[in-house]
Amino acid sequence: MLKLNGKASLSTIAGLGVAAFLVSAPVAMSAQPEIPAGAGISSWVENGAGGRYLLQVQKGAMPQAGKSVVGTVLSDSDCAPDEEGINHCRNEIQLSNGSILTGIDNHRMSVNPCLSPDDRVTVSKFSDGWALILTEEAQASN
Repeated sequence: MLKLNGKASLSTIAGLGVAAFLVSAPVAMSAQPEIPAGAGISSWVENGAGGRYLLQVQKGAMPQAGKSVVGTVLSDSDCAPDEEGINHCRNEIQLSNGSILTGIDNHRMSVNPCLSPDDRVTVSKFSDGWALILTEEAQASN
């Protein structure tokens, strides 16, 4: 057993360091935001199916409840998947009134594609902090 200054071995110090890290580490929980009630999906893997996306709004004004606005997707960035394989893509959408809505599209892009720049979409308020985005594909199927 190796002693440091006659007090403890390296393995003891390493063990204490690991224990301290584990005690101080937060409990592993899902990194995903909670799916809003009434969304019609049970997992973020399903978000985007049929061109119907829930967008977690970060900034910008959403349309009034019950109204929708046409917009154009300006950007799709920061799409690296998390440890659960869910992508949290940052999108900017320019609305027909000239304002820009910025939000996060939580989805699995290997199952449902990202919103793409130049996509024409319809934006409506889903709930506080959430917008419903319908692509032309979703609009055509309604």
